[in-house]
Amino acid sequence: MKLKTGVTLLDDMLKGGLETGATTLITSKPFTEAAPLAYQIAYRWLNTGYPVIYLTNNKRPDIIMEDVKRYGWNLVKFKDEGMLVFVDAYTGFMGIRSEERYTVLNPYNLDEIDGTLLKAVNDVGKRSLIIIDSLSTMLDHFGEIVVEKFEEWRRIAILNDSHILYIFVEWNFEEGIKRRLRDRVDNIISLSPIEKGVILSDFFTIEKVGGKPIKPVSIPFRYVRPGGMKVYIPKILITGPYHAGKTTVVHALSTRAVSVQRGETTVALDFGHFEHKGFQADLFGTIGQQRFDPILEQLGGETLGVILVVDSTDPSSFPRAIEMLHKARVYGLPLVVFANKQDLPGALPPEKIRELMKLPKDVPVIGTIATKKVNIIEGIEELLKLIFKGVSEGDADNS
Repeated sequence: MKLKTGVTLLDDMLKGGLETGATTLITSKPFTEAAPLAYQIAYRWLNTGYPVIYLTNNKRPDIIMEDVKRYGWNLVKFKDEGMLVFVDAYTGFMGIRSEERYTVLNPYNLDEIDGTLLKAVNDVGKRSLIIIDSLSTMLDHFGEIVVEKFEEWRRIAILNDSHILYIFVEWNFEEGIKRRLRDRVDNIISLSPIEKGVILSDFFTIEKVGGKPIKPVSIPFRYVRPGGMKVYIPKILITGPYHAGKTTVVHALSTRAVSVQRGETTVALDFGHFEHKGFQADLFGTIGQQRFDPILEQLGGETLGVILVVDSTDPSSFPRAIEMLHKARVYGLPLVVFANKQDLPGALPPEKIRELMKLPKDVPVIGTIATKKVNIIEGIEELLKLIFKGVSEGDADNS
């Protein structure tokens, strides 16, 4: 049985979700948070009707409950019903009494931690999500013997038809230890920051699924409160000739948008924010007049995908549209063409526009009416497919 994580693209990469009887390592670089993804998966698991056992050795259970609530998920009901249980291996460090049913009195005793976890698993039942937070702290306290425990914990997952989720922050551990951890789990989700120019973003990468290494694909994301992990595209460029309808497209797609206009003409950058089906993106609309061409290259920098808006009634502007792609240095990036103003007399059909613009067949040309939001969402969905092309298809073995 597989259960969803709550992040659609992540589930696609995991071939449908997290499988019971298996293990997953969420590994992150320092200062990139992994716990919020674990919270999101836990909430999804609980909301589907299956229990969660959360072993914590780096913060108090009540702090976790408060943190989860900040992301919009209230777990109090599940805790009261016994669907969510904590194995408290942290409070003992402070020498105070824990209020949790499953408490490790001596957190420096790995056997006691192991025994308390096993008791919780036996009491709660099958098809549990078992979260170990954190594996890094365990390694700090007990060293490499923790790695040897993996086979025992895997058997627990198999016998109880459960799934174990390890949270691991990659501090200065030896490469040999990190390699052994990776070898002993079925799935690996790697979280890391990537800085390119002025854009700083976090990415998740699936390195292993079902025990097999796969071709890694890095997906940008951000944590939202409330909402949890969202696939996040920091820049989609919306460009095209003067009066093609770029500003209208930005506003049609955006939950919030800002434009600086003189009359009906944009005289500065259009900016919008798009949210749809677990995706978020920031939209940047360029100015169409030729006198602003010197800044096109700067506007095109760090772009992950492009929407080219053209006026379907004005074929004389098509060469200018292609010229703008080249001047912004985005030609060759994932591209969708919006053949806009399809409701006006003389509007050319999308295929005729493809022919006149000499566009490759793999570039979608979509007839749109931006003023009425016709095919606008469908168009950006096509662009998202191009940006993440192959994510749910390829699992080439790297070994």
